[in-house]
Amino acid sequence: MTEETLAKIVFNAPPVPLPPLGELAEVTVQLGELPAAPTISNAAIRTVDGKRGVWKLVEGGLTFTPVVLGRSSLDGLVQVVEGLSVGDQVVLYSEKTLSAKSRINIVDRLPGVSP
Repeated sequence: MTEETLAKIVFNAPPVPLPPLGELAEVTVQLGELPAAPTISNAAIRTVDGKRGVWKLVEGGLTFTPVVLGRSSLDGLVQVVEGLSVGDQVVLYSEKTLSAKSRINIVDRLPGVSP
């Protein structure tokens, strides 16, 4: 079991015998398939001038790009429905607040952080 939640359920036909009140059940919820969309780490999402977006690498510099977000996963990923294309590079981490004039250093991973 990965999560507990209270739920109200409806039976098409009542089971016989009826389960007692407060009965625990294990269920699987099948959601509809999501449309294909790029996903990024939610750590990349920033708010600038009241707009949610990401800092995107464009021709060696930074551009703040507003995005429309979709669903998020439990492992820290979020769908980007509008604003990015597959292959766009975005900033995942910065020690300081960024601006379009910020100088950046691209690294594969942060020093001292295991993959």
